[in-house]
Amino acid sequence: MPTLTDEQIQKAKTFIFKNGRLLERKLYEYFFENGSKQSCIKALCAYQNPDGGFGNGIEPDLLCPDSTAVGAEFALHVLQLLEYYDSDIVTSLVDWIVTSQNESGVIIHPPQNLSNFPHQPWWENPDPERILMLAGMMRRWGVDQPVFFKKVRTFYRSTSLPPLDRYYGYPHFVYLKYCGENDEDKAKLATLIDRLPAFLSTHGNHFPLLSRGWMYAREYVNEEIWAREATIFINSLQEDGGVKIPYSDLPWWRPIWTLNGCVLLNKWNNQ
Repeated sequence: MPTLTDEQIQKAKTFIFKNGRLLERKLYEYFFENGSKQSCIKALCAYQNPDGGFGNGIEPDLLCPDSTAVGAEFALHVLQLLEYYDSDIVTSLVDWIVTSQNESGVIIHPPQNLSNFPHQPWWENPDPERILMLAGMMRRWGVDQPVFFKKVRTFYRSTSLPPLDRYYGYPHFVYLKYCGENDEDKAKLATLIDRLPAFLSTHGNHFPLLSRGWMYAREYVNEEIWAREATIFINSLQEDGGVKIPYSDLPWWRPIWTLNGCVLLNKWNNQ
């Protein structure tokens, strides 16, 4: 399988330490230099609010300090990478997710103070399907919140499968994988799995299997497809050590995508 060279890993480190946040630097140290997991958690906690949720720019396009569903998703992704499931940080985050859910099953977005802080314009729109991602991850972790999952189920029934060209439709995939309940759900998941080869080809410049949203699809592709996806990522690493991303006007995502790709590439190749 395609792997990173020592030179590529060192260049990625230089890029991440030059351009990334403390969180990305500590994660790099943990995964590649036997760093401390607790140092990663300490850096992550800087983004956690007293209410248990996450904000404060953990999602770099959304600098509002308020806790948000996408902030929760980002935090859960870091905790997933670290395999850090049983702790106060997780308990308080899950409590925030559950108590923030409204009767329609979603978490209201945008947050109250959004307009007072820098943000990308798309975060001014509602973000209801984020709850599907959160529910999938929570079910995967064995969270026992039947009322919460029942409300999410009600919301899910009001949605449709995302089209093939919609990269950010991963919440449906994760929800169906971990929260599917019946044959209809299995059939919808099978439809998404059947689409994967074409989907991956369409969105190659996003490195889906090496991202926080679509990493859960890795087990559904064969080794040939995985090798192709890994090669695309490796070939996209630039001379400065960072991966080339499709959003040239959002450079702060480069160290995050670079870190995610390097960590997941090593993870999948070592399984």
